[in-house]
Amino acid sequence: METFRALLVVDAEKFSAHRDSELPDVHREIRRVLAAACAGSGLREAWEAVKFMESTGDGVLAMLPLESAPALVDVFPRRLQEALAACAPELRARGLRLRLRVALHYGLVDDERPGAPGISTATIDVNRLLDAEPLRDALSGSDPEITFAAFLLSAELFGTYVEGGRTKLRESQFTEVRVKVKQYERPAYLYVPVPSLTRTPPPPTPPSPREDGPVPVPGAPSISGVTIDGDRTQNVFGNNIGRDFHQEGS
Repeated sequence: METFRALLVVDAEKFSAHRDSELPDVHREIRRVLAAACAGSGLREAWEAVKFMESTGDGVLAMLPLESAPALVDVFPRRLQEALAACAPELRARGLRLRLRVALHYGLVDDERPGAPGISTATIDVNRLLDAEPLRDALSGSDPEITFAAFLLSAELFGTYVEGGRTKLRESQFTEVRVKVKQYERPAYLYVPVPSLTRTPPPPTPPSPREDGPVPVPGAPSISGVTIDGDRTQNVFGNNIGRDFHQEGS
C-alpha cells in the first residue's frame, strides 16, 4: 500500500577513487555516519525501523516515516557534517576520504511491495536530485577539510517544511537552483551546513607587451634592423633568403 514517506539518498564523492579492497570499508562508514547523524537528530528509532534501505554501491537510499521529515531537513544536515568531520582524521590516516552529497524529498511509495518495494516516481525524482550538477559543484567547489556534506531539497519538501515554518531554518539559508537531469527539470534548494571555498591559485599574469618592437630571435639574420627568420627560406620583398644569408661588401 502506498503511503507518504521521507526519502533520503546519499552518494560519496570520488567513491571509485578508492582501491577495490577499500570500498566495503567506505560503504560501512557511510552507514555508520548516517546512523550516528540520525541518532543525534532524534531519529534513532526511525532509522532502525526503516523498512526499505538499499545500497547504491557508493551510497544509500532509505525511506523513513514522513514525520521524520522536519528533523531530516533541520537537525540532520548539521549532525551529518559533524559525524563526517569527526571521522575524517582517522580515515585520512588510512588513506581514505568521505564526503557526501545528499538529496531529500517526500512522496508516495510502497516500501513493502513484494518484488518491487520502493519503486515510484518519488524514488526516481530524489535520485535525479542527487545527480544534479549544482549539488556536485557545491561539494567539489568547497574545501575538503571543512565541508563534508551538501544537501539538495526538492521544491515540495522545501515548500512544506522550510517555507511552511516547520523547521528553524530560514529560506535565506538556502540557494534556489535549477535541476535538469534527463526528463527531470525543476527548481530545488541547496543547503550546505558548513560552507567553504576551494583555494585555487590565481591565473598566471600574461607578459606585458613590449613597447620597443618585436623581440629578435637569437641567431636570426637581419636587414636594416628587420629580423629575418623562418624554416629554411623566407620571402622578404619578393626575394628568397636562406638561413645562411650573406651580404657582400662593394
